[in-house]
Amino acid sequence: MENVILGHQNIVTQLQNAVTSERVAGAYLFSGEQGVGKETVALYFANLILCEQRTENNAPCGECRACRKIKSGNHPDLQIIRPDGAQIKIDQIRELQQQIFYQPLEGPRKIYILANTERMSNPNNPAANALLKTLEEPPAASTLILLTENIESILLTIRSRCQLLPFYPMPIEELTVALMDRFSIDKEAASAAAILSRGVVGKAITLVEKGITESETVPEILEETDPLAAFRLAEQFGEKDLDSLDELITWYRDLLFLQQDAPIELMTHTNALEQLKTLVPRYSRIRLQQAIKTVFQTKELLKRTNVTKIFALEVMCLKLLQGK
Repeated sequence: MENVILGHQNIVTQLQNAVTSERVAGAYLFSGEQGVGKETVALYFANLILCEQRTENNAPCGECRACRKIKSGNHPDLQIIRPDGAQIKIDQIRELQQQIFYQPLEGPRKIYILANTERMSNPNNPAANALLKTLEEPPAASTLILLTENIESILLTIRSRCQLLPFYPMPIEELTVALMDRFSIDKEAASAAAILSRGVVGKAITLVEKGITESETVPEILEETDPLAAFRLAEQFGEKDLDSLDELITWYRDLLFLQQDAPIELMTHTNALEQLKTLVPRYSRIRLQQAIKTVFQTKELLKRTNVTKIFALEVMCLKLLQGK
């Protein structure tokens, strides 16, 4: 079976060893930002456990009945639980609790993958405490794999009952090579995708598949000086997805690199170098650092709360234009 995982080889090896030694734990907690590869590895792990004839390299064969069912999304011993709206709800956990105590139907284990488990952290949501009861006394033939983008939001009592596996972005150079090999693209396109994604595999793959590489048009907000333009610029950002904020950060970062006389090799938008040089005198180091912080905080706010998108973007643009 083709290895669909880019990076995280240490984690993959650890999980392979757990399967071959028959020491699969009852609960795992995979943490890392969106797109870093948590769910891909979780599905690979589940496939590895349920595969009926693993390869000599200890990988899923991809051809047996179990592998085919997993690929089509209808294996009876594998279930993925996602938030129902904004949260994972108590009813979803209760259904899990009812099912998990039954013996597996076809494989050696029942496997539950819970995506975005940070969405149980609301004090008014009893789902986390309900899940804790299952983790305290998990059935022997079951494994829960919890996925989270924010491990700090997960109850300590839940964390303590899971094997913790943190997922980190890949080094830019390593991801560049991996993208060149996987997609047969040139180094310039692969490097642009790796840098713009900040080493996050899922984002890099999306950039490559959409044919998006680095933009060389300096964002208007870097050149604009009128605070009243914030509302118009916020509307423009509102028409894009949140990844556009990641790209905006790379522009502010490039200005910071230029200001500090950092090597050009560290920069993302080298083709816009001369235009960026003309903008450097407008910004102090503190203002650039604050701008990066503001954009990052706005993205996190939009990801983790129900704040109105256009309002959050208007506040962001006002702060960026006013240098706050």
